[in-house]
Amino acid sequence: MIRLMQQSDVQAVTQIEKSVQTHPWNQQQFVDATAQYQSTVIEKNGCVVGFCILQPVLDEANLLLMAVDPNQQGQGLGYELLTASLNLLKNNPIQIFLEVRESNTAAIKLYEKADFHQIDLRKNYYPKADGTREHAIIMVKSCSDDFAQLFK
Repeated sequence: MIRLMQQSDVQAVTQIEKSVQTHPWNQQQFVDATAQYQSTVIEKNGCVVGFCILQPVLDEANLLLMAVDPNQQGQGLGYELLTASLNLLKNNPIQIFLEVRESNTAAIKLYEKADFHQIDLRKNYYPKADGTREHAIIMVKSCSDDFAQLFK
């Protein structure tokens, strides 16, 4: 089940974030996200196992953060969560942008499956646990139905 994130989900979401990120968001950032952005969660057997935070901006959107519990990865939950979350956007974005660590090949494959493609590279963007930095791949998804409506 995919639904909007509630305040009661913040602790579970924070734990997922800590398990997948070297520099995770804190609990207050997730509390703020539930009020400021479109924040969704995916449940399996009544437990939150993933989340997606999207920032609608005019006729675009930014994917700020997304993660699935490492114990639940590889089951298609990330793709299900991403596509459902994008479909819930109320601003009908023409384009959706994201940044992803260059080393996160699983996420890159997921985004490509969802029709995102690389448009740029932000060098030395993400901090790593060892103090060095790694590149961010900037990706975009064009929502063709919205483009078609512009020319009607």
